[in-house]
Amino acid sequence: MKFLKKLCFFTILSLVAVLTLSACGDNTATTAPATTAAASATTAAPSATTAAASATTAAGTTSQGSGLKGDPNLKGEITVWAWNVASKALQSNMAGFNKLYPNVKVNFPEIGQSDVYDKLTTGLAGGGAGLPDVVQVESDHMDVYTGKFPNGFVDLTDKASKYEKDFDPSKWAQSKSKNHIFSIPWDSGPTGIFYRVDMFQKAGVDASKIETWDDWIEAGKKVQAANPGVKFMAIDFTKDDALYRMLLNQQGSFYFTQDGKINLTSPESVKAMTIIKKLNDAGLLTNVSGWDGVVGAMKNSQAATQLFGVWWSGTIIDSSPESKGKWDVILQPAIEKGGNRAASLGGSTLAIPKGSKNADAAWAFIEYNLATSEGQNNMLKNFGLWPSYLPAYSDPFYTQPQPFFNNKPIWQLFAKETPLIKPAYYTKDYTQAQTVSQNAQADILNGADPATALKKAADDLKNQTGRELAGG
Repeated sequence: MKFLKKLCFFTILSLVAVLTLSACGDNTATTAPATTAAASATTAAPSATTAAASATTAAGTTSQGSGLKGDPNLKGEITVWAWNVASKALQSNMAGFNKLYPNVKVNFPEIGQSDVYDKLTTGLAGGGAGLPDVVQVESDHMDVYTGKFPNGFVDLTDKASKYEKDFDPSKWAQSKSKNHIFSIPWDSGPTGIFYRVDMFQKAGVDASKIETWDDWIEAGKKVQAANPGVKFMAIDFTKDDALYRMLLNQQGSFYFTQDGKINLTSPESVKAMTIIKKLNDAGLLTNVSGWDGVVGAMKNSQAATQLFGVWWSGTIIDSSPESKGKWDVILQPAIEKGGNRAASLGGSTLAIPKGSKNADAAWAFIEYNLATSEGQNNMLKNFGLWPSYLPAYSDPFYTQPQPFFNNKPIWQLFAKETPLIKPAYYTKDYTQAQTVSQNAQADILNGADPATALKKAADDLKNQTGRELAGG
């Protein structure tokens, strides 16, 4: 995903440092979730960090907080590929994991995001040679890999089915292929509109009263009028269709239907692009260049709002610490009054390549980290990764007011939103679909009719992929 990969311009480690200091100063947890897809795609020298078993446990001992029974008889050594903050988060859970599985040794080679994907693609094409026991894969990439390599990953259906009700349903859907489970959801990206409280107050706009996108457009006109030089929202007109994808997702639609047909001309798709066109026609959008442009508009107070995943909170804290207390969050507006306001952007999973020599230990590692509140909440509180595992939200942490965000309990908002997110269907042709949709958006923001531009995009995608058009 081009947009998410551009998140790599920011180092999550500095975010953690900022958050730690903030938490100490306020005596309140202020960790800001930042999806693993936002991790820096840095590639280090081929050294490795090894988390060896360092704890002993009696047979059948249950780790406090995890609910899992350990197995000291499970022995072996596994290698995990994950990058930057994601790898560090998993390493931070090793003490808890080794209380349950003291005889499992876990290696974490230093590897960057691009290297993971390059080596994973090459390894799967070669029948699994040279691959690790556990690998991080962004949620939107899973359909691509399972589509191209249907036998590339261990089928986790028998082990994982019992957890289906415990996970973000939209992410669980992305971990399945033909009713088989090939990865476990890690972090989710529930969306929200982050807005400048001071700019809204100056305009006399109460964000909590905004219900629909039409309301949002009227509010934007007032906010811009009261704050000269400020635009309401910042997007890259030609290279990023994130706003379009979020508008699709909240309507339960996406580039493709569940059966893989091209869905770019659906009523939901036309509505989504029409809303974007209305925002631009009202003069509420500023065209920026890529990720740097979006962050710059926020940091320099040139944009009053931004619709993104929960991970955007971390970017605000990291890039604009001086704006503490000036931000708040609302759910993205509904298409029509009373409609759905939940959507998602971003997220990752963990999978086991078919060639793993120790799949049982690999599964134990994934289960502890992703299917326990203990594992997930440790990674949230210390590294800002928003859990896909719903039982984790019972922790009191989620209801605590956050001083950076207008002293509101914004994590509670995202926790309530996550179970309501609808699935999106990516397929192995996701990259091509994103390119044609970006082209359509650029044409529409240059004056083209949304339905006409989307029809052209759908036809282009059909010619590239050979897929059928939905409703055709």
